[in-house]
Amino acid sequence: MRGIDRGGAQNRFKSFDFRQFGWSYPKLLLAALTIALVLTAIVLMSMTTAGFGAYNPGWDGTSEFRELADDRSELTVGTTAGHYGTLEADTATAIVMAPESEYDETETDQVRTFVEDGGTLVVADSFGPHGNQLLADVGANARFDGALLRDEQHYFRSPAMPVANNVDSHPTVRNVDQLTLNYGTAIESNGAIPIVTTSSFGYLDRDGSGSLSDDETIGNHSVVTVESVGDGTVIAIGDPSIFINAMIDEPDNRVFANNLVGSSEQVLLDYSHGASNPPLVSAMVTLQNVPTVAAIVGAIAVIIAAYAGGLYSRSNRRRSKERAVVDEATATEQLPAAVEPEVLPVQLQNKYPNWNSKQINRVVASIVHRREELDEE
Repeated sequence: MRGIDRGGAQNRFKSFDFRQFGWSYPKLLLAALTIALVLTAIVLMSMTTAGFGAYNPGWDGTSEFRELADDRSELTVGTTAGHYGTLEADTATAIVMAPESEYDETETDQVRTFVEDGGTLVVADSFGPHGNQLLADVGANARFDGALLRDEQHYFRSPAMPVANNVDSHPTVRNVDQLTLNYGTAIESNGAIPIVTTSSFGYLDRDGSGSLSDDETIGNHSVVTVESVGDGTVIAIGDPSIFINAMIDEPDNRVFANNLVGSSEQVLLDYSHGASNPPLVSAMVTLQNVPTVAAIVGAIAVIIAAYAGGLYSRSNRRRSKERAVVDEATATEQLPAAVEPEVLPVQLQNKYPNWNSKQINRVVASIVHRREELDEE
């Protein structure tokens, strides 16, 4: 068995000189640092720390849910309500998590049209008013109560993280035995169908005391409802936190999330009124949706590439000429004086196969001229 010539490889590496490509070691170090900084900036610009953010890898982000949706469907992370118009309603699901502002009339019309045409709208909210407003605007009956839901008997880490273990046989909760909540609220069904409810020990902590007060009663409370609106479906979920990275792997949140996104060909994560996207993602969305901007950016990229290519080409030609001059001078010095002039072209061609006839003739002329000078002396 032949040994490995580690020493030879190391010596060859040590003897490699970047200067032959016009690079000095300080320049090489500067280039490496620049590349590292650019890559770091790209990573930072492609992430966010916003709660429920689709590109937030932290505990309160939903990056894992986004990846799940992307694996199971054609995913769009939307920053405007205009994305609803790009969906095939009867094969699409749109998900709104914890909206932070109200949808205006134009936006509401877009969402309502999507639902009435056969789309599935999922609204996950707990304490803000905007989830209820969206439900009302699209014609749904379900409403988020807004008080903290607790269960002293069936919970995860505390009674404020109840385990809702009464699950219907609806396709949306297929293979789901329970949902693990995290400071959520109950849903007033108002005619919508409850498909997940708490145990009979659930209650709404309306006074914020952290315990069951005299005027609070225990009982089953809806946390997921489903109802038909037009030709579509509206699903209300009383806790958007079941989708965050810290909770999605608690029983049976991931299975439920998979059911929501896996039954549709297209999924829209609607962040038009929620967590902001990172700068790089926002820029990409703008390029996708504004052809003029995309064309301008493309033209600038072509100009920069052409300019950089020209610089490289000129630099490369200059280095080639410099190397050729050095090689010609070396050849002039090293070829033996005894070599006959008519043999010189052959020897030069053998030693420098990349040379053209002009270079060979130039070196031959230089050697002959030098010999003539020596003879005169």
